[in-house]
Amino acid sequence: MKKALICIVVLLLFGIAQASEKRVDVPIGDSPSLGPDGAPITIIEFIDFQ
Repeated sequence: MKKALICIVVLLLFGIAQASEKRVDVPIGDSPSLGPDGAPITIIEFIDFQ
């Protein structure tokens, strides 16, 4: 039980550390998309077709 609690605390601290990463605005312009225009989150996938 103690190990599980330690793991949860470590994962939470790791998540907080990752949340401080720099965010970048990427203009999507006329790119194909799904969902409403005013969605609070936009997920962009970068793919290399080589």
